[in-house]
This record gives sequence, structure tokens and C-alpha cells, in this order.
Amino acid sequence: MVITSREYPGKPQPGDRVAVLSPAAGLPAIFPHPYELGLSRLRDAYGVIPVEYPTTQQANASAADRARDVHAAFADPSIAAVLASIGGEDQITVIPHLDPDLLRASPKPFFGYSDNTNLHNYLWNLGLVSYYGGSVMVNLGRSGRENPDSAASFRAALFDSGWTDLAEPTSSTDESVDWSSGSAHIASSRLRPGAAASK
Repeated sequence: MVITSREYPGKPQPGDRVAVLSPAAGLPAIFPHPYELGLSRLRDAYGVIPVEYPTTQQANASAADRARDVHAAFADPSIAAVLASIGGEDQITVIPHLDPDLLRASPKPFFGYSDNTNLHNYLWNLGLVSYYGGSVMVNLGRSGRENPDSAASFRAALFDSGWTDLAEPTSSTDESVDWSSGSAHIASSRLRPGAAASK
């Protein structure tokens, strides 16, 4: 089947419930600090209500169980968007368990990156638009404070419709902190000026 048009699912608004899933890897079970920080930022900075599913914080969940959570989140009319907790390495095993008719009947904006490319591609082939980026643990769970450039683009993708101009980043980093440390949510990786900051 050739898809000739794309459906843009409606966007959430502050106060809405958003699903937080781990369709690629249950890393919140191993690294709870950045995960909990990401959830608190969803609530406090973005004003949405994160809703977890059975495998969201379950390490080594089966592909079939993770697919069931994807189905439950998309089918629930009270859920306005679906966010991945993080990437992973075996989401391709989840794809054969997905029901295309269910997902097509209940379109939701989906946010994730890395291994979640598999689910993005699956949704794209169903004619549904999704959004690459904005993981709970990496972007929202960043130690110290959110990168302001990432926060601005995520906010636009989460809430706004239509086109958005992406500005050059003013800062970036390739440094990380130890997620296994209880102080990882306090320590902050150093941001370096980006190209836009030097203009």
C-alpha cells in the first residue's frame, strides 16, 4: 500500500495526560535518577501528567509485553501523546507484535529517538507523523538544568502545530555524568558555546 497523505495527530496541552513508555529498553529500572528527574520536569516545566505503563520501569520486558503497552497507550482516549523513556537496542523485535489497525485508528504524537527510529518508521508507513527526539531520560532528565535549546524545540514539538524554525544551538556538550550515582541529578555537565553564541 502506498501512502499518499500524512495524518498529523493532535497535540497535547498543559494539563493533559501523556504516556511514558520504554518500547526500546527498560533503562528506568537501572537508572532511576534521570528518569525521575525527566518525569518531574514533564509535570513542573511542561505541565503535563506522565502516565507509566507496566513495562516502563521493567528491565528485560518481553517484546510482546512492550507492544501491549504501546497498544494500551495509543488506544486510551485520555492519553494525548506518547513519549519514550530512552532508546535501546532491540525495538525491532517489538514491531512484529504491533497492530497497525489499532494504531491507525488512534493516532497520537509519538516522541523518541535512537532505537525508537523503528517505531517512527512503522508509524510513517501507516501514514502517521511522529517526532524524532525528546526522550524523558536524556533530554528531560539532563543533570543540572535542561539545555535551553533542547527545551525550546521540545516544547514547540510537544505543544505547537504548524512549522517551527529551528535556531542554531547556542550551547552543547558531549560530557556526561554517572547515572548510577545518587547525585547524578544534581551534577551538571558543562555546556560549551555553540555556533549561534559566537555571532
